[in-house]
Amino acid sequence: MIALSLTEHERIQYIDVARCYAMAMVFFGHFVERLMLLDDPFAATLYRFIYAFHMVLFFVLSGFIAKPRDLALGAWPYFKYRCVARLLPFVFFTLLFMGLAAIFPGDFFNLKLPSLAGYRDGLALTARGIPMFCVPSWFLLMLFSVEMIHYFFFRMLGRGAGAAGTDLKILAAIPAFYIAGYFLNLYGDFLNLPKQRTFNVLFVHEAVTMYAFYLTGLYFRRRKLLIGETPAGLVALGAAMTLLIVLLTFNLNQGPFNFNYHNAVVILMSSHGHIVWFPLTALAGSLFVFFLGKITPARKTIVWMGQHTLILMCLNGVFYHYINPGIARWVFAHYTGRPGMIFLAGLIVTVVSLGLCIPFVYLLNRYLPQLTGKPKIDGPWLKALVAP
Repeated sequence: MIALSLTEHERIQYIDVARCYAMAMVFFGHFVERLMLLDDPFAATLYRFIYAFHMVLFFVLSGFIAKPRDLALGAWPYFKYRCVARLLPFVFFTLLFMGLAAIFPGDFFNLKLPSLAGYRDGLALTARGIPMFCVPSWFLLMLFSVEMIHYFFFRMLGRGAGAAGTDLKILAAIPAFYIAGYFLNLYGDFLNLPKQRTFNVLFVHEAVTMYAFYLTGLYFRRRKLLIGETPAGLVALGAAMTLLIVLLTFNLNQGPFNFNYHNAVVILMSSHGHIVWFPLTALAGSLFVFFLGKITPARKTIVWMGQHTLILMCLNGVFYHYINPGIARWVFAHYTGRPGMIFLAGLIVTVVSLGLCIPFVYLLNRYLPQLTGKPKIDGPWLKALVAP
């Protein structure tokens, strides 16, 4: 591997490709979830496989692309920027989906929309950290908390130590945060919808666990993982080995799960399962997508979509609430019990859904970047919300 000297402003194309794959897994996972809820057995297996690592992957990727210069900001500028880059998009998409619910019939689980009672209950749950109007947007809340932990902790971690010393501290902090977060959520029971328990503020309780994976991504970046020329054969071998690990271990994680309704890893519900199998599978799956991103040609559309995962994450709510339920019922009625067709249907729905998002991603990024994660940009409709 040839190490390159990169500035933090330079994008790493293979990471953008990996982010596109990660986003595709979100779309795929949310579709097979609907089939699983209809009791298709193979969809349940696909769900357990994807959910074993795909949201952990986003936190590893977030740590990988974290900008060191942000930690030089004062506490208030850093907090302000994170609010407008994470919480403001959450509010924007929540309001957008509340409006959509008044026009189009959708599946919001037990919320009766549009109705005053439905909006009241939905807003109450959203205020407690369960974004019922656009479920996939929960990631923004947890990422905000992870980044706040990072600001205060990592500034202390890197103080008075050289690069090698900081790396050793990171390697010690990763299991410390993981173990602390694992047991905090196993016994704390902060978020339990079946018991109507929602002691959840910005997912701080789960952010402790996810910060371990965020630090892992940051460590990968410090070690320049796959940055530069790497033999294609070695990358392919890495992809094959890590995928094999996931395939061999994801079903070994039999709990204890906080969210017994699905009996699977569900980061939204702080449901991790086994203390060893969970991180092993999650990290192997994350590395698999890193290798896959490295070996995949960096086509312009794929890279572009990987650069706009925040918008895509929230736009997935359109399919999650409005489109997937009906398509899943049709697929289940015609193909349940046929694993090949279930898998193919998931792939087709994923590709078509992502394709349909492209014009909306372009329009939002072109005209409202300030409300969709890029508050430093001047746009045709709004000025920059924070200084560049």
